Amino acid sequence: MPGPEVSQATKSARLKNVGKNISLILVSLLISLAICEVALRFYNPLGFRIKGDDIILPANKTEILYHDKVTKIDPVVVHHNNSLGFKGPEPPKDFADWLTIVTVGGSTTECLEIAADKTWPYQLGVKLQQNFNKLWLNNAGFCGHSTYGHYILMKNFLSKLKPKVAVFLLGINEVGVSNPREFDTRMSTKLSFRSLDKFLASLAYHSEVAAASLNLYRYLFPKSVQLQGQRKMGELDLTTLANMWLSPGEKAALLKTHAEKYAPAYEVRLRRLLQITRENQIIPVLLTQPVVYGPVQDDLTGLDLSKIVVANGMNGEIGWQVLELYNDVTRRVGAEAGVLVIDEAREMPKSSRYYYDLMHFSNAGAEKFAEIAAQVLTPYLARKFRSFAKTAPAGQVTAGQVTATPAPSSQAR
Repeated sequence: MPGPEVSQATKSARLKNVGKNISLILVSLLISLAICEVALRFYNPLGFRIKGDDIILPANKTEILYHDKVTKIDPVVVHHNNSLGFKGPEPPKDFADWLTIVTVGGSTTECLEIAADKTWPYQLGVKLQQNFNKLWLNNAGFCGHSTYGHYILMKNFLSKLKPKVAVFLLGINEVGVSNPREFDTRMSTKLSFRSLDKFLASLAYHSEVAAASLNLYRYLFPKSVQLQGQRKMGELDLTTLANMWLSPGEKAALLKTHAEKYAPAYEVRLRRLLQITRENQIIPVLLTQPVVYGPVQDDLTGLDLSKIVVANGMNGEIGWQVLELYNDVTRRVGAEAGVLVIDEAREMPKSSRYYYDLMHFSNAGAEKFAEIAAQVLTPYLARKFRSFAKTAPAGQVTAGQVTATPAPSSQAR
């Protein structure tokens, strides 16, 4: 029978073997990861990915939203971000040989809560494809983004992708903004430990293996969000909103603050955005921001949309006047810079049938918005890109022109 010394020696030997095996496994794993990392940097079979300095886009991400008690949007909505992190088809391999368009904006561009094939960017793409060959359009709208976020997107991503046209819907996220908000910087490259998805997303900036793991994770476990009842981003019953009265002095003070402090700051950001867009040989197109509220009576509910509360300290009348300060900046800067401005703010009817809340489009509203944009954009693109046009360009829309028709007196915009 072996003595205590032999037993102890045997245990030590076994522990050493276990340690060696664990070390061997770890080294093998590290070597395998290193080989995968190098291989994926040379060839990534999971799609076209662009990485920037300050943002990681949500590539290959699927979200399923369930709405309760809705009539203007679908009860179940599925959205998928492609390998670019945008919504729409994957970029063609011969990208430079296509008429490529990216729409940029906040939640009114992303249209997250309506079906993917009913958003205005998708509908715009469908309408333009009727008149153009080899047209590719992606939706790069991100909820909450202002011109701060748009500039980062242009600098770090679109400047590398180089679409031929960038269509910007601007306005609502510029109101009262003087600094980047959390929405503009939340897709940071800093490591995040809030969830596995966020951890892999932040790590993906530094590692192709992490990027591949994230793509696989998002494919196997698409995000599902349940949306029930009345909520800020859900379908809103305008009849539940209180009325608000403002004195002439209160109205004047609000307009003065935005006209002197915030609108000029927006103008600086807009000019900077147009400059970087053109420096990268991308043609900018500007869309003004429509909303449902203003000095009109809603044809669907009969409500006076000038009296309803639309924000802290604002009713529909002053809220619209404030937003128009920013739309006026878009119109004026676009005209001065020779950029096409499509005046959706004045063209979109102020009817609750076209909105599921105060500013976000219903299915019908997205269709109407796309129709207005396509009517102006089609002849403009046909002249700019004659080789892609199926028919000869018509009309005389030129860069710098603000397209709008006078609003009828009964339907003031």
